[in-house]
Amino acid sequence: MDKQEMDPHVKTGLYGTPEINPDEQHHYLGNFRERIYVLQTRETAGENRYMKAWEQQLHAHPDAVLYLNGHLNKNVLDQYIELAAKQQAKFTLKSDAIYDQSDVVAVLAAHSAVHQEPVSIEDTIDSSETSSSQKDEKKPWYKRLFS
Repeated sequence: MDKQEMDPHVKTGLYGTPEINPDEQHHYLGNFRERIYVLQTRETAGENRYMKAWEQQLHAHPDAVLYLNGHLNKNVLDQYIELAAKQQAKFTLKSDAIYDQSDVVAVLAAHSAVHQEPVSIEDTIDSSETSSSQKDEKKPWYKRLFS
C-alpha cells in the first residue's frame, strides 16, 4: 500500500499533522512571513538602541503578539518581557529545539496577514535615522548654521 492510497486519518497518525510552509514557520518562530510587523535577529538582540523601537512597535500594534525565542540569554529575555509587560502586550515564549538554531529571536506578529515592509527592526532604525539626516540636509544653509 502506497502513501497516496492510505486513509487520511492513518496518514496523520503515522506522519503527523501536515504543515504549510514548515521551514518558514520555524524561521519566524511559528509564524508566516505575511503576518509579521517586525522581527529582530540574534546578532542585535538586547541592544538598547533597538528597545526604543520595540516600544514604538508594541504601542503602534496593540493587537499583535510578541513571540520570543526561549533560547536567549535570561538577561536579554527579561528585557523583552519587561517591555511587553510595560506596554501590556501579549507575548509567547517559543522554546522548542527547532528554534534554538533560528537566527530570529523576537517577532511581533498579527493574527492575520499584514504584508508589511521592512520587517527587520534593524531596517526600521536605519531608515528612520536616514530620513532624519535627509531632513537636516533639506534645510536652508543658514538654518543649519543656527540649529
